[in-house]
Amino acid sequence: MNSMKNALLCLLFLSPALPVLAADEHGLYWIYGVGRQNCSTYLEARKAGGFEEISYKNWIMGYLTSVNQSTPKTYDILGESDIQGALAWLDRHCEKYPADTIYMAMPNMMAVLYPQRRQKKE
Repeated sequence: MNSMKNALLCLLFLSPALPVLAADEHGLYWIYGVGRQNCSTYLEARKAGGFEEISYKNWIMGYLTSVNQSTPKTYDILGESDIQGALAWLDRHCEKYPADTIYMAMPNMMAVLYPQRRQKKE
């Protein structure tokens, strides 16, 4: 009984460390929020400011937080950069590819940032 209890506790503590890929049988999943919007709409919101721009910033920060949480050996994907640097990168990307969705642009940013990520809290 004690060994079963220990095994269950071990599984419980290790399960958050296991990578989880969640999608349907075709690898598809729903994207919530402004991540579904295209880059040209994002750029309009950036210029206008206000609530719409804040909505994008909050969505992007949530995405970055998720990357930090789910990417092995990653404390902060932004590394030496910050949210302003990430937004500047996204602005440049969106000017070049206005039809991309924000969600399509983010993995490109992650690929650029990954080599410079901060791997542990310093």
